[in-house]
Amino acid sequence: MKKLSFILFSVSLIFASCSSNDEESAEETSKRLDKMYTEIIAISLVNTETCTNPDEWGYELISSSACGTNRGYILYSKKADKIKLDAKIKEYQKLRSEYVIKWNVLSDCAPTNPPNSVKCVDGKASLVF
Repeated sequence: MKKLSFILFSVSLIFASCSSNDEESAEETSKRLDKMYTEIIAISLVNTETCTNPDEWGYELISSSACGTNRGYILYSKKADKIKLDAKIKEYQKLRSEYVIKWNVLSDCAPTNPPNSVKCVDGKASLVF
C-alpha cells in the first residue's frame, strides 16, 4: 500500500510540475499582434508596389473598436495574394478581439467613416476619406 501511495504521489507531483502557466502576458500578445501586422503589410505589397493606377488598389477593414465601430483600414495591391491576406487579417482581428477583451483594453468608440476611394500620391497608394 505504501508503494502504491508513493507511486500515486510521485505521478501527481510530476503532473503538477509539468503543468505550467502557458498563458501569454498582455505584452507578449501585443508583440504577436505587432508581428502579425507587419506580416499583413508585407502581404499587402503596400510598401513594395508603386501606385500608378488607383484601380489596382483596394482596402480592407483591419480592426474595429471594442464597441463595434470601425477603426482601421489597410491598403493592398490587387497583385497581392488576397486569400492569404484575408486569412492573415482574420487571424489578426480574432487575436486583437481576444486581447481587448482579456486585458480590458480601452478603445476609442467614436465612429469613423470608411474610405471613399484610393488615390496615388507620389507613387504611393493613399486612402481618400
